[in-house]
Amino acid sequence: MLAVEEEYRGLGIAKKLISLNITTMKNDYKCDEIILEAEVVNKKALKLYEKFGFLRVKRLYRYYLNKHDAYRLILPITEKSTIRSIFSTPLPPDQLVEAKY
Repeated sequence: MLAVEEEYRGLGIAKKLISLNITTMKNDYKCDEIILEAEVVNKKALKLYEKFGFLRVKRLYRYYLNKHDAYRLILPITEKSTIRSIFSTPLPPDQLVEAKY
């Protein structure tokens, strides 16, 4: 959760915090992607995240306790994170393998 007190907004604090977090997640944790949610009505936050390269991937209806919707945003970091199984072509039947448990 990221929030900046109203009297301190516009000073670049949120930008700095987001930048530090992205750098830490890339370098120290070797993340493939960063995922977060933001309220649909929070236009300033959405604009800020999108400036960092976050993409809106899903709308989550009544996500918050106040019943507001949210957008799920993803920042792909590695090429691996840009490959989604939903977009993959199915394997040919001769390449399918049944899992054995």
